[in-house]
Amino acid sequence: MSLRDGKTGPSRRSVIGGLAASTVTGAGLGRGAAQSGAITEISYNGFLDPANLNDPRSAAQNRMIEAFEQSHPSIKVRVIVDPTGANGARAARAKSNSPDVIRVANFQQPEYAATGSILPLDDLVRRDGIDLNDWLIPLEQTKVNGRLWGLQQDFRIPILFYRKSRFLEGQVTAPPRTYAAVGDLGPKLTKGSTIAYAIPLGVTGGIGGAQAFNEFIISSILAGNTGALFAPDGRGIAFTDERLLLAAETIRTLFAKKASTNISLQYGYNELQDALRSGTVASATFGLFRFRTMDRSIANNDLAWAVAPSIEENDKQAAYGFQLSINANSPRKDAAWEFIKYMTSPAAQTIAASGGEVVARASVYKAPSLLAPEAADLQGWKKLVQERGRLVTYSVIQSTFNQIVGEAFQRMILRDSRPEAVLSEVKSRYEEALAKA
Repeated sequence: MSLRDGKTGPSRRSVIGGLAASTVTGAGLGRGAAQSGAITEISYNGFLDPANLNDPRSAAQNRMIEAFEQSHPSIKVRVIVDPTGANGARAARAKSNSPDVIRVANFQQPEYAATGSILPLDDLVRRDGIDLNDWLIPLEQTKVNGRLWGLQQDFRIPILFYRKSRFLEGQVTAPPRTYAAVGDLGPKLTKGSTIAYAIPLGVTGGIGGAQAFNEFIISSILAGNTGALFAPDGRGIAFTDERLLLAAETIRTLFAKKASTNISLQYGYNELQDALRSGTVASATFGLFRFRTMDRSIANNDLAWAVAPSIEENDKQAAYGFQLSINANSPRKDAAWEFIKYMTSPAAQTIAASGGEVVARASVYKAPSLLAPEAADLQGWKKLVQERGRLVTYSVIQSTFNQIVGEAFQRMILRDSRPEAVLSEVKSRYEEALAKA
């Protein structure tokens, strides 16, 4: 089945919504990708839908997989569409032998590693001479508890989305660089149904809990410029009480100054995106990976981006991305490794960059296509990742932590309580959840 024409064509990829058993011959790691004369079919669990050609990232993924299959004729790839990552996490916990390759966010990697269901790649990287330095952030920094559990495919860092027309109406001449400046937007932009700066405290989307809030805002404040978020094993809280109190006071002040309103307490990823698109939100810290798609859907070139606000100008931001990991229970590890090597290679990453991803390989950004004026945004995001991005260790129960934080901050806003209430609730509830995990 070809994804291009629906019924005919040389590709055998298919899109399925859940786990599916592979019906092909596999080989043990180190014995070659496929036995002589056999076709090895591997399943790849990711969030991009190959059928969604309106998403340039999906179109780029299709081209990458086609190129891989052409260069590895004994391996075919089947894509499992898993938008939230729940399918991959469920497979890891159940120790299923499928999918063979799982696309895992850095903030999920500690939880995956704790299951024992993904394969450490350190020895394979050394064996095959993978360049350790040709990455926007060195591979060494992507390790969890001292081990490399995947190869980095891309990096992401929060950026500020804003509607030019709304800023013009409010006579805002420059995007805010600090949260203090964000607070000043309230009287200028929060009018009628318009919110100056939406803070997404809702629980929809992602891996669970208030993920958008944690991903775009709170993780960066808690970790700061040099601190830790969680202990190296992903269990104990490593951020200080002072950083959590600072985060709570910052968010509380933004609501008090009407920069944000209680409407955004229900916003997750999609609600925030819809509000930015409609113009009922004038600005928000959001994911750069959605900028290109949104920009195309907003008339008059009215969407712009800037550096995300922080406590002080030029503070570090918690960066993350997606790694490709091998299912340790897969009987098709060799083929899976060949696929991962290709998908994270400069050749494949050049294709991925055409879809708007901030790809992980540093050398890719010297390609002629990425030096063209049309690639200015991508080059700007790449620079942000290198200059302001830092990787932090997340929790083995990150989705639970997201929910605990989201609910504590919601209660603070709705009850007008003090930041100390957030500190007490987050720490006590997290310890209880960790003990049950």
